[in-house]
Amino acid sequence: MVIPKRRRTLVVEDDSEMRGYYVRFFERLADSGYSAVVVEDGEKALDVLQREPVDILLLDWNLPGISGEALLRAVRANPMTRSAGVLMVTGRCAPEDEITALDSGADDHLAKPFAENELLARLLSLSRRRDLEIGRHEANRYPGLEFDLDTDLVRIDGRRVRLTSKEMGVLALFLRRPNWVYTNADLWETLWGYESESWEYVLAVTISALRRKLGPDWGGRIQVHKGKGYEFVCPNA
Repeated sequence: MVIPKRRRTLVVEDDSEMRGYYVRFFERLADSGYSAVVVEDGEKALDVLQREPVDILLLDWNLPGISGEALLRAVRANPMTRSAGVLMVTGRCAPEDEITALDSGADDHLAKPFAENELLARLLSLSRRRDLEIGRHEANRYPGLEFDLDTDLVRIDGRRVRLTSKEMGVLALFLRRPNWVYTNADLWETLWGYESESWEYVLAVTISALRRKLGPDWGGRIQVHKGKGYEFVCPNA
């Protein structure tokens, strides 16, 4: 498995045994480009986020004080941190818990207990969007839509739209090739890239959230081809 370029990671976990696990895990990845700060609660996490940039956030759901969900919403609301890839790590594995995590702004969800190769696969998945070799300003030709992958900027009719890392990646692919049907498998392999029994479900939830955030006009351009995939329809492309 190829490790991407350097990724600064913040881990928020209240269980001391799990914190020790994460410290050892990231020490083994140090030569591969990953580094991590491991803290035990949301207050300390916010302090780190105010002082230094973070590429990836591993966030436990059940935290003392500031909950994982509340911390995630704060991260997404802050211009300095909203573009970080977020993996919500929880003891919850029901479908409704996964929906809650994604709707709260997480890019991915990993249920405890998990194998080390599962965690590594999720980290690589969160890094994929940044490593896409696609043009940065291809959407500038569309009146009313401004898009810049480098700065995580999406504006519709001058209004800033807040997207997660995965939602940005999906939109980037759609804008790269409008009027092209991306199969479900192509989208998953390009932006997630790991095996999962619920991959079609996670993909559908992510695209549904993207359509909702883009609004009826631009979101409506993402059309579903049942049993095949998705297409970004733009007659002026």
